[in-house]
Amino acid sequence: MKKVAIFASGSGTNAENISIYFSGNQQIEVTLLVSNNPKAGVHERMSRLGIPSVTFPKQVFAEGHPVLKKLKDYAVDWIVLAGFMNKISAEILDAYPGRIINIHPALLPKYGGKGMYGRHVHEAVVAAGEKESGITVHYVNEQYDEGTVIFQASCPVLPTDTPEDVAAKVHALEYEHYPRVIASLLSGEHADSFSSRCLPVFERATGDYHATDNVDAPVRNPFEPGTIESQLYLKNWIDAVQWHLEDLIRDPQIQPENVVALKRRIDRSNQERTDLVEQIDGYFLETYKETLVCPDATINTESPAWAVDRLSILILKIYHMRQEVNRPDTDGIHRETCQRKLSVLLEQKQDLSTALDQLLADIGKGQKYMKVYRQMKMYNDPSLNPILYGRKK
Repeated sequence: MKKVAIFASGSGTNAENISIYFSGNQQIEVTLLVSNNPKAGVHERMSRLGIPSVTFPKQVFAEGHPVLKKLKDYAVDWIVLAGFMNKISAEILDAYPGRIINIHPALLPKYGGKGMYGRHVHEAVVAAGEKESGITVHYVNEQYDEGTVIFQASCPVLPTDTPEDVAAKVHALEYEHYPRVIASLLSGEHADSFSSRCLPVFERATGDYHATDNVDAPVRNPFEPGTIESQLYLKNWIDAVQWHLEDLIRDPQIQPENVVALKRRIDRSNQERTDLVEQIDGYFLETYKETLVCPDATINTESPAWAVDRLSILILKIYHMRQEVNRPDTDGIHRETCQRKLSVLLEQKQDLSTALDQLLADIGKGQKYMKVYRQMKMYNDPSLNPILYGRKK
């Protein structure tokens, strides 16, 4: 039984709809309402359904610990946001990696971010002359509306539509799809998929790095050392640093001596990245060591950790392409071009996530097997690089 806490701040029509949908469900149960507004109508709606509610002020949500204690008291497995007006604290995000989802009343990445909620979204859609709007269900990370997209559904926006008209269409999509998507996530393969576990960690690391955007910033890994989450966080951080080292080395004004120093630093970063990929593959080898391999099992073209590596870099691409879409110093053609590229990257992320999860499922069933071929980089080895060993002669 998966136990769900709904976070809500308003009238609670979505929270009520979700709770009714799962009433009597043998796999999923809404056990708690958490709010930041003691006067919100959602309390009465949930009370009628026999679901207890609790309210915390904004500063307590920012702290995180009291909220986590209440969630633990109710043995909450997943958090579902339904019109919740507070940002989720880092402490709560760390406690529920890949298990917090939200619904946004627009087709992200358009019309998302701070201040984009409720009527504000629909007014912006109408003012821009959009031909469609819709809903986006996404994982929650430390930035407003930037978590991995899980599901989208669209509706037409007519030239005669008012913001109220658009709101009515979007609400209908919310009521129809949100409970179904929650059910699919929590009861299907995606509920415990590795991609749903690692994507929020990558996004957290990407966001943390860009808070300083400094290749020399110290890593402050929020996850317990030795855990796979800790390795994933460090993996994405290394990728982010290397991404920006590559930017620096391409500066036309760079001094030649700095090129050499950066090139050697990039080489070291590549070595760290490869070492960490092997450690992550070690995690998979340990996870599936007792699996009985089928006689006709096949091997994949790449190990699971190298797919994880590509997924980490893809999250960085998505972050930077989203930045380009929103750059204020560019023209509409640039932003439109980048929006198309962003859509392709988001599709690629979904496909790569699915492929990774399918590979791990096949390994878990014994239909595929994995090997780890330890790196044999010759240029870093003093006994194999002729420039290095030649100096000893």
